Amino acid sequence: MVSIGERIKTIRKENFYTQAEFANLLGISQGTLSDIEKDKCYPSYQTLKSLRQVIKMDLNILFED
Repeated sequence: MVSIGERIKTIRKENFYTQAEFANLLGISQGTLSDIEKDKCYPSYQTLKSLRQVIKMDLNILFED
């Protein structure tokens, strides 16, 4: 099973963003994004809302098996 963090990392890379660029777009620090991608923490509701606005896709892809 692919984790939420791994899916976010894949989305970031597919859109050719560095961690710093993507974190800036999401309004979080690069360290927080790194922790999310490594599954050390989960994205907040606000981060998920920002992610939806940045990538313009349904966030259900993060939770599907």
